[in-house]
Amino acid sequence: MEEILSVKNLKKYFTKGGFMRQKETVRAVDGVSLSIKKGQTLVLAGESGSGKTTMARLILGAVEPDSGEIIFDNTEINTDTSSLKKIRKECQMIHQDPYASIDPRMKVFDIVREPLDIHGIGRPSERREMVFDALRDVKINPDDVASKYPHMLSGGQRQRVVIARSIATKPKMVIADEPVSMLDVSVRVGVLELIKELQNKHGISFLYITHDLSTARYVGHFISILYLGKIVEVGNIGDVLLQPKHPYTQALMDSISEPNPNNLHSEKKIRINSPLDIDVYHGCRFRARCPYAIEKCKQEPSLEQVGNQRSVACFVEIN
Repeated sequence: MEEILSVKNLKKYFTKGGFMRQKETVRAVDGVSLSIKKGQTLVLAGESGSGKTTMARLILGAVEPDSGEIIFDNTEINTDTSSLKKIRKECQMIHQDPYASIDPRMKVFDIVREPLDIHGIGRPSERREMVFDALRDVKINPDDVASKYPHMLSGGQRQRVVIARSIATKPKMVIADEPVSMLDVSVRVGVLELIKELQNKHGISFLYITHDLSTARYVGHFISILYLGKIVEVGNIGDVLLQPKHPYTQALMDSISEPNPNNLHSEKKIRINSPLDIDVYHGCRFRARCPYAIEKCKQEPSLEQVGNQRSVACFVEIN
């Protein structure tokens, strides 16, 4: 199956500190490679600070990478104006906060129509129906919400409006950055189901960014686990989540809440913080928190294939 997106050895470093504080380099994205096939969903998972949102910003051209290659629909994305126009038209984004990502002074109709006006899609007389079609696709009655302001909608409705805006341009790919994390639990399944329906109807590819693996399995086909700017495990989402081979993936799975009171007293295998005074950018980045760490972990493991479409960056294979 043909790829819609291919990212190769992407790097982005930031410098923080200075003026009374020692400068420190943060390797937000450090040699990340991934690919997404047309019509499929790749889940990019990891805890806060792992580099997930930076990856999204790099792909969309909001941040310029230090090095690496981004190929979107057979076009290399760089600072060239034509390539940026292509990806910003054909790759849209759903943000985490449905209220902060839309202008509270604009009506719903204008919010959804805005990308059509920016990219000059359709004649002005046709855009009204294109907006209404997008709203219907996300299960919202246009006559009920088109003239309303965002504060007049519920959180779930606002997120559906954001999704309608993202599909109004008929994109080939959508980046969904924690799209349900700020929604009530009761409406999350509806939004996830909507994402699957839109994919089946329009053939949209998704990059689904999350820290919550319980929602990841519901929408994803493949998964890449990101930790401190490095991919540590890749594979079919069912294989990775049912039998994680990297200790960090195991830790993410163990963090999923289960209605079992015995869990309150169970031993926590993975350290929450990094208690060892080490340079995390030398050797395995997870070794300060890993219960399986060995002497060899002072070297940096490479991402090695361990099965069909399955790769792990770890010296110690766990079961």
